[in-house]
Amino acid sequence: MKWMSAVAVLAILVCRQRAQGAEETVKLVLDPERVLHEIDEKIYGHFLEHIYHSCDGGLWGDLVWNRSFEENNQGFWRVEGDDIVQDGTGDNIRLTFGDAEWRDYEYTVEAKKTGGNEGFLILFRVLNDKDFYWCNLGGWSNVRHALERGRADGGRWGVVGPRVEGKIEEDRWYTIKIRCEGPRFQVWLDEDRIIDFTDDDKAHLSGAVGIGTWSTKAVFRKPRVTSLEGELLYDGIPETLTGPSVARHWTVRGEGEAYVETEDAFNDRCCQRIIAKGGPVALRQKPFRVVAGETYDGSLWGRGQGEIVVRLLDGETVLDEDVLGNAARVWSMLCFQLRSKNAAEDATLEIGVPEGGDVRIDQVSLTPTSWRRRGGFRPDLLDAISGLKPPVIRWPGGCFASAYRWKQGVGPQHERKVHPISIWDQQDVYSFGTDEFVLLCKAVKAEPLIVVNIGTPQWMGQGREKEFEREVLDWLEYCNGPESSKWGSVRAKHGHAQPYGVKYWEIDNETWHMGAEMYSDWVRRLAEVMREKDPSIQLAACGSGGFNLEWNKVLIERTADVIDYLSIHHYHGPDGFADGPIQYEEFIMKTAALIAESKNPDLKIYCSEWNAQSTDWRTGLFCGGLLNAFERCGAIFEMGGPALFLRHVSAAAWDNAFINFDHRTWFPAPNYVVMKLWREHYLPQRVELKGDAGGLNLIGTKSKKGDKLCLKAVNPSNRPVELEIKVEPSFKVGSVTGRQISPGDLKARNTLDAPHAVHPEPLFTAAEGQTIRCHLLGHSAAVLVVE
Repeated sequence: MKWMSAVAVLAILVCRQRAQGAEETVKLVLDPERVLHEIDEKIYGHFLEHIYHSCDGGLWGDLVWNRSFEENNQGFWRVEGDDIVQDGTGDNIRLTFGDAEWRDYEYTVEAKKTGGNEGFLILFRVLNDKDFYWCNLGGWSNVRHALERGRADGGRWGVVGPRVEGKIEEDRWYTIKIRCEGPRFQVWLDEDRIIDFTDDDKAHLSGAVGIGTWSTKAVFRKPRVTSLEGELLYDGIPETLTGPSVARHWTVRGEGEAYVETEDAFNDRCCQRIIAKGGPVALRQKPFRVVAGETYDGSLWGRGQGEIVVRLLDGETVLDEDVLGNAARVWSMLCFQLRSKNAAEDATLEIGVPEGGDVRIDQVSLTPTSWRRRGGFRPDLLDAISGLKPPVIRWPGGCFASAYRWKQGVGPQHERKVHPISIWDQQDVYSFGTDEFVLLCKAVKAEPLIVVNIGTPQWMGQGREKEFEREVLDWLEYCNGPESSKWGSVRAKHGHAQPYGVKYWEIDNETWHMGAEMYSDWVRRLAEVMREKDPSIQLAACGSGGFNLEWNKVLIERTADVIDYLSIHHYHGPDGFADGPIQYEEFIMKTAALIAESKNPDLKIYCSEWNAQSTDWRTGLFCGGLLNAFERCGAIFEMGGPALFLRHVSAAAWDNAFINFDHRTWFPAPNYVVMKLWREHYLPQRVELKGDAGGLNLIGTKSKKGDKLCLKAVNPSNRPVELEIKVEPSFKVGSVTGRQISPGDLKARNTLDAPHAVHPEPLFTAAEGQTIRCHLLGHSAAVLVVE
């Protein structure tokens, strides 16, 4: 833009500039001849974890949630005689019972830990899933006891009252008593009163009770609730474990009963039984978005007696139905097809049987035909991923990877098992497995990176390392082995004759619980056998979380010569959008100094999880600042991957995802908007910027051909900055363009209803000879391109 036209345009900004206060001028010199180092485009990688329905119920195009009914009110609970048994090791497994109107009471229960890492969750004053108290006994890796309070308007629950040192031993019965008296809560463990706390400010004064676990297996017995006057309020096994029940995300309509059954399920341990007594009965799930004219292909497995009819409903209006006929006495697959002339935003899927019917249902599936033509993915979410052009995608976790059993996630969908634990607000049904992940990577032109489950003691129990070593090697063969190999032939049987050629592999995730020395020994053992199996692969090992330089030191000293990447993690509070990226850049360079003195100075750093914990504009500023830091560290830093990638808006926590969606549509968070802009302007060579940048976070880059320059700038202050760039004469300044994101409010955000509230706008620039000027608004992120 030439000077005369620029003056007129810049005048438009005067009002906003005055509102932000007097501007600062920053003068810098850009030297394109001075190339400091190369920048790998894998810095713009991503991380796809199975979290909050990102894959199952999200990206993967099967519309049905909890298709196998494994996720139910009981969770992993079952009754054995007089005992209530919980034999899963997932996080946040709860069973609530009683009356939400109960006020002051004493609640006693006996509990025994049978495995896992922590102790018991004893719930009281429970109003709903988000408003409750629990006493966490043996929490925080079994080192302390404390009360935690959840509040619907307060985000994730947090500790209230004293923290008491203590642990829960295995195979020992404990008697636990909780006394609720107004806002005062007292807790006894056996005969010892360990907590006496009055929650004066925020206590709610009524609620039911419950039991639960976190990464622990346990048995409970004799739950009993009495009023403070001595009246018996509750005694015995919770009715939800013995009476009618329906799996999570499903409801029952009509004259009949429903039971989640754990005997003779078609696949895995649960199925849903519906019995029509006195009239027809139906199993329902909603909401689904129905597109007019779209064909929906479905299937279910059924067994029993009675005709099965499948419908799509808009309210109670039937959009279409398919009569499947009578259920057989043995499990049989029944396919159906539905097509509606009318659209519906919140449609219901109904599976009905007439009066007298008694049917068991399992493995319900429904997918739009047009989605199948795109590989089975939900098209808008696939396009959202493609928009970021990820050069590499890490999968399947994260914590999800540490319990992942890959062999259960390949082959026909209806034969796949569920994830061994309930985690991240779901019981994943493994619909999105290795084949689907590699297909996704091909669709968006990304390199796949697989995180393997190595059988760490925290997740899988003691003494199973050899079993999981075999599982890792089999996975490697499934992905990269020839069709003639054992697992390569299984891959071919699943329709993929050619090897996938997965190059990047990571040795489990966040293994800090093992200790650096033990984990290093495991890395060396696994690296040897994995490279022997496939010498072409590159390996990453788990580095620090946050600023733990000592962990990195041990890993580098002990394993640098057998790995290619040190995989580090960093999450930051959103208010640290200005200083946080600079602090972490300093930490990266301290780690780089350790690598330089190691047996493998070519070892690269990979930040495989990073983000600021919000979806407002602060996280956009943090994103831009940290990406600039990664590029400045490009001589040692080669790969990145923020989290979360995708998140259904119903999620209970972790509101920081790049792609946020419901059953209808999606919106990009500010971190997505900034990363997309940065990615679109990636250039592979860092060039020198001379001068004092003030408070700006800047990086200058150049194309390989040397015909294009890019300046990426974050202004983390609320004051505008006039930026003046002098380009050394070795590069002839031609056209100058730019884009800027500055919504004017740190709390600005996109939503489902306003998906583009935070978006890039033209950056007004002016060039005179070799000097370029642009106006950076307060709290802004901008790119400047010179050709």
